[in-house]
Amino acid sequence: MLRVVDRLQTLLVNPVAGRLLRTPLHDLLSEHVALLTLTGRRSGATIRLPVQYEQHGDTLTVVSRPSRRWWRNLNEGAPVRITLRGQDRHGHATVARAGHAVVVTIRLAAEQCGPPPDRGRLWRRWTKAVTLGEIAGFAVPAVVAAQVAAAEWTWLGIGPLLQGAAIVTAGAVEGAILGLAQAYVLRAALPALPTRAWVHATAAGAAIAWTVGVLPVVLGERILRWPPAVLILLGLTLLGSMGLLQARLLRGQLRKAWRWPVASAGSWLVALGAFALVTTPLWQEGQPGWLVVAIGVLGGAVMAATAAALTGAAIVHLLPVPAVVHFHARLPPRHPRWR
Repeated sequence: MLRVVDRLQTLLVNPVAGRLLRTPLHDLLSEHVALLTLTGRRSGATIRLPVQYEQHGDTLTVVSRPSRRWWRNLNEGAPVRITLRGQDRHGHATVARAGHAVVVTIRLAAEQCGPPPDRGRLWRRWTKAVTLGEIAGFAVPAVVAAQVAAAEWTWLGIGPLLQGAAIVTAGAVEGAILGLAQAYVLRAALPALPTRAWVHATAAGAAIAWTVGVLPVVLGERILRWPPAVLILLGLTLLGSMGLLQARLLRGQLRKAWRWPVASAGSWLVALGAFALVTTPLWQEGQPGWLVVAIGVLGGAVMAATAAALTGAAIVHLLPVPAVVHFHARLPPRHPRWR
C-alpha cells in the first residue's frame, strides 16, 4: 500500500507542488514544504522533490520513510540545493536513522541574491498576468448575471434579492482570481506579501464593489431618488473598495502606500470608460444573443487590459528603488527526475 501511495505522490503530487514552490505563489505551501534538488549518486541525474521540513536557524530537518529511495543519494553526505520560501539556497545534507524513520539534516550556506531586473519587465509581467486574470475572473459574474437575468425567481417576492446575492458571490470569485494573478507578480517584488491575505482582500473588495453595482437590480428605480451625495459615495466605494483593502497589506512595504487606492480607483474608472467607449457604438437593439455576448467579451478584454496597464504602472512607480524584484539562482538546466 505504501508503495502505491509513494508512486501516486511521485506521479501526481510532486510535479504540481514542485512547480508551485518555484513561483511567486509559493507561500501557499512553503511554510512547511520546500523543494529539494540533489544529484543521483550513481546516475548523476538531477532529482527534484518537495519535502516537509522543520527549520531551526540555518538547519533544516527532513524526515522520510525508509521505503523512499531519494535519501540514499545522501548517505555519505552531499551538497544539495533547496528552494526555501521562494529562495534558492545551497546546503550540505547528512543522513541518520532514527528508529523506523530516516532523518535528513541540511545545513544551509549563506544566502545569495541576484541583481534585480528592470521595472519595464515587471510592468509587462503585471499587465499580462492581470489582464488574463481579470478576463478569466470577469467571466464568472458575466455568466451568472446572464443566468439570473433569464431566471424567473419570484419565490416569496425576493427574486431581485436572490439575483443580487448570486451576482455578488460570483463577483467575489472574480476578485479571488484577480488577486491570485496580481499576487503572482507582486510577490516577486515584495516577498513578504502574504498571498492568502492579498487574495482575501481582493475578493472582499470585489464583493463590496459588486454589492454597490447590483443595487439598481435589487432596488430598481427607487435608487434614483437617493440624494446625489449618497450616489457619489456609492460610486467612490465601487471604485475604491478593492484598493483600500489591498493598501492595508502594502503599508510598511511600499513608499506612500496610500497612493495605491487612488491609483487603483482611477485605473478602474478609465477602464470602465474604455469599456463603454468600445461597446456603446456596437450594441444595437434586436441583435442576436451571440453577438451581444461577443461585444461584451471584446469590451471586457479592453477593460481588463486598460486596468492592468494602468495599475501596473502605478505599482511599479510605488515600489522601492533599490530592489524591485529579486531573481533567484536558476536550477540546473538538466531535465529533472521526480522522485
